[in-house]
Amino acid sequence: MRRLILLEINEVTWDLIDPWIAGGKLPHFSRLKREGLWGTPVSVDLPPQLDPWVTWTTVYSGRPQAEHQVYFLQQPPSTIHAKRIWEVLAERGVAVGVYGSLCSWPPKPVKGFYVPDTFAPDPSTFPPELEAIQRLNLTYTRSVRVASEQDTVEFKLRLGTRLLRLGLSLTTIGAIVGQLAGERLKGSRQWRRVGLQPRVNFDFFARLYRRYRPTFATFHTNHVAHYMHTYWHAMEPEKFAPLEISHENRAAYGGAIEFGYRIADELLGRMMALMDAETILVVASSMGQKPYIAEVEGGRVIAQVRSHQYLLKLLGIENEVRAVSTMSDEFNVYVDSEERRPQIRKMLETAYLDDPRQPLFHVGGVDSAIRVNLRIYRRIQLTESSRIVFPDAPGEPMVNHSDLIYSTGHSKSGCHDPRGILLVYGAGIPAGEIAGDYNNLDIAPTLYHLLEQPAPDGLTGCVIRELA
Repeated sequence: MRRLILLEINEVTWDLIDPWIAGGKLPHFSRLKREGLWGTPVSVDLPPQLDPWVTWTTVYSGRPQAEHQVYFLQQPPSTIHAKRIWEVLAERGVAVGVYGSLCSWPPKPVKGFYVPDTFAPDPSTFPPELEAIQRLNLTYTRSVRVASEQDTVEFKLRLGTRLLRLGLSLTTIGAIVGQLAGERLKGSRQWRRVGLQPRVNFDFFARLYRRYRPTFATFHTNHVAHYMHTYWHAMEPEKFAPLEISHENRAAYGGAIEFGYRIADELLGRMMALMDAETILVVASSMGQKPYIAEVEGGRVIAQVRSHQYLLKLLGIENEVRAVSTMSDEFNVYVDSEERRPQIRKMLETAYLDDPRQPLFHVGGVDSAIRVNLRIYRRIQLTESSRIVFPDAPGEPMVNHSDLIYSTGHSKSGCHDPRGILLVYGAGIPAGEIAGDYNNLDIAPTLYHLLEQPAPDGLTGCVIRELA
């Protein structure tokens, strides 16, 4: 039976891949583009909903947001109204392997394996013995899952032993040791840590793939998107004029994005090594990125809430809700009580910085989840005396801005772009560029076609002509 692997490299763009291919820096991207079919699908999901959790769900389901109704990370699974391709195939008895695909929690029993995305609210997996993988991701990728007093040497040793049994390779262990040693010697190399996450997880994925040989498998990595969002200004400072990028910043971080793409290229090579004569590899991004030219003076500073527990305590709700971090400046508050939900939402909506005309948060959500984003204000608007006020919380608490919010020291420099990438490679796949206009709704019908499976009724996308 034909097999298919979907390698999801979040937000990569031909605008960067092509020059690095020309420079000989991405040999596996170069080979796939030379020997396979490639193109530039455009997202049908546009601002303000041009977000990866939306665009990837469109890819997985073949349905637009109006139908699948995904609006933010880790919204309650019951509010997602379209089946993703792995769900459809699993119901048909097809063996699947899910690894990190967005909004894939909770895991379900399948003929294969199921490791949800790294924004999951708990470390559950299928089969359960894979939970050590997810505990690693949730603890050290997001740093929100294990309290510092529990993150002991003993905890690390127990976790490390389980991970070795699950496939962590000596090569990757060497890379981890080298990274930590390099940080001690050079200091500024800590940004490279993000690149360890896909390497570590691919070790586990490769072991699982060889064990189960699923008909359809996914593997998702977000590391390139992180580097572009954070360091594009250091790589191409001329595109951000008149914003001045210091020489120190350029020297420290100017190579970060290329480093991320090189790791993605390494993953391509390792993925190709898993293929046999009946396997097709599809490499995709559901959208791309481009330089972010901020309308905010001094750039859009990436900020975070220091402690969600402290915020909940200020509002007097620490014992009735839970907060889960999703992105650096975004978190969800889950409120089980329908009666309390509008009251708690109002506490967050009316919070302000110094003046009621300067609200602190953007607030949205569905069902039991309240989605909260920090609003961005110019540095000139923030002083040592800036105060945050919660007028609708009990006692109208007021705190210093710096006691609740802190800057990460970086400014956002990459933003979402509707243009993604698509590469299809394997036996029987023609070489060349995909002609004509097509979008991310067309990817799901194409995947079903390549798997020789009927697409669900009601999909509006079409099979890409060169593969039909």
